[in-house]
Amino acid sequence: MWVVRTYAFTVFTVPAGGLPPQLQAGNRVIVNRIDCDFFNRGDVVVFTDSVTYQRRNQRRKIVAEAYFIGRVEKQPGDTIRIDTVQYIIPTVCCKRCGCKDCRFYLLKTPTGQQVVHKHQMIGKAYKLF
Repeated sequence: MWVVRTYAFTVFTVPAGGLPPQLQAGNRVIVNRIDCDFFNRGDVVVFTDSVTYQRRNQRRKIVAEAYFIGRVEKQPGDTIRIDTVQYIIPTVCCKRCGCKDCRFYLLKTPTGQQVVHKHQMIGKAYKLF
């Protein structure tokens, strides 16, 4: 069971803020870790990102990985607008890289929009209850 949960399917609880209209805070989703090669517009995905926090009475900051949920809004090659300037989401991370997995996606998250690298994505999420 541990192997299936670690490498194939994982259940997550949607954090505060949810992902309206489909997902509300507290909903449970199952994440398909196997089917994570290509993401389409509208797919709900779980991804990781670094968070920094500091405990009380400690001087040093702690950096940890956390899981987040988002919906794919733009894919590689799509144009996005920031203020009055248009940008194209690159289809590869850099000219030197020949890796087919080096793609970026623009995700709608509970806190706004975020550009996420494909390597950060855990898999597609499907609502359970």
